[in-house]
Amino acid sequence: MNYLENELRALVKNDDKIFDFLQESSLDGLWYWDLTNPEEEWMNDTFWERLGYDPKKMPPKSSAWMGIINPYDLEIAKQKIKEHIEHPDRPYDQITRYTHAEGHTVWIRCRGMIMRDEDGAPIRMLGAHTDVSAAKHNEKILERCNTVANIGYWEVNFKKGQASFSNMTNTILGVPHKSAPDPTGPVAYFKEGEDRTKVKKAFSDAINLKAEQKAEALISTDKGDEKWCEILIIPEFQAGKCAKLFGTLRDIDVRVKASMRIEELFKKTEVQNGRLTNFAHSISHNLRSQVGALNSFVELLELDNSSIAEDELFKYLKMASEKLSETVVQLSGIAFGDEFSEEDYKSINLKSVTDSSLKAITHFDELSSIEIKNQIPEDLRVDAVEGYLESILHNLISNAIKYRDPEKEPYVIINAGNKDEQSIWFAVEDNGLGLDLNKYRSELFGLHTTFHKQEDSSGVGLFVTKYQILAMNGDIEVESEPGVGSSFKVILPIRKKTSAIPTQPATIC
Repeated sequence: MNYLENELRALVKNDDKIFDFLQESSLDGLWYWDLTNPEEEWMNDTFWERLGYDPKKMPPKSSAWMGIINPYDLEIAKQKIKEHIEHPDRPYDQITRYTHAEGHTVWIRCRGMIMRDEDGAPIRMLGAHTDVSAAKHNEKILERCNTVANIGYWEVNFKKGQASFSNMTNTILGVPHKSAPDPTGPVAYFKEGEDRTKVKKAFSDAINLKAEQKAEALISTDKGDEKWCEILIIPEFQAGKCAKLFGTLRDIDVRVKASMRIEELFKKTEVQNGRLTNFAHSISHNLRSQVGALNSFVELLELDNSSIAEDELFKYLKMASEKLSETVVQLSGIAFGDEFSEEDYKSINLKSVTDSSLKAITHFDELSSIEIKNQIPEDLRVDAVEGYLESILHNLISNAIKYRDPEKEPYVIINAGNKDEQSIWFAVEDNGLGLDLNKYRSELFGLHTTFHKQEDSSGVGLFVTKYQILAMNGDIEVESEPGVGSSFKVILPIRKKTSAIPTQPATIC
């Protein structure tokens, strides 16, 4: 024994001040119990002060502390003390809960040792207290954070041949909190086959490479459910041998399945975009052929009968044919997904192009039955791809006419203006059937989605319109109410003429 240790032992025996210093400074409480007379037990002042009680008012009786200890912990203490008496190799070491004088809980680690007489009978018990409330508080916070984050803790102790799981780990695995975990640890709960093999390899790599490992795989719960989990494996070595593996288990089922869904939608979108591109090119080719035939037919009619040129119906037919031919030519060079350059954009008089659209889509009988007002300022110009702009106006105005309310005197009002220095807006407003946006807003621009029973409704117009607006880096706002009417407001940016940067059409979600 070291001479300093011998010297300290002698001082403790001969100098009461040394004993007082040790028991007051190094511990949060000291106790000494007469097991031959169990009611008699001395608790030092530090213990009572730690719990907020006046030591002078607390009697040296075991009933004093038994009155403020958690009843459940008291029963465990009695059992552990009994085990320690019967089996000295099992130390008495327990964390208990006491009620502070102010009402809150204080967590105390209580350790003790039995003293026996010459015959081996237990006569006294010496114990020490350590306040572990701060550690318990942090443990609760960590447990709460782990619960919110769906993260559990696990440990496999090779020396003891056993495993331990936190409550959150048990919850993730779907096993009762009080059940004994499989000695091999969480690996036993992963789905048999490829998933379990993957986790076993991660365990082996952690040991062989002496480095932490991660794996994502499916577990199978006791109820037969499957969920994705991420396991972190950390090895701990002693004398060059792995003595323990521990780590975390995280429920990532929602994230993984969402990622899979996104990937699935992405692939589906790629396929749909490919179909739309083929559709656009096919329609462009077919329309050009048919429109060419229509133009030839109109020219032949006029050559065959020169007087027909003065007929109002023929004038309308010829104008519509020429306008359709011009639009098809413009649109034929624009396919879904193409990039635009500055050359694709023109400064267009918005009122004039709107007037042209009105003439092209309004039948003679509709002119007399619908009040249509083009209130766009005469000098307002917009930077746009001409074919797209005409298509947008065509779809919005024709929809306003198509879905008019038969119980009202219908009107369509087209207006426009500068939103700010960076953009221009135009709107098509009507007093038609309207839509319930609370119900249909998310579906409004969907492909093949219709909201009113009309024979010629295809559910394509608004889808194409939204695409064309986004492709020009614009936006569209909608206000609508059933029985009141609708307003579709298109916002397009004012382009800087000095810029030559091509724009990329956005993808419709």
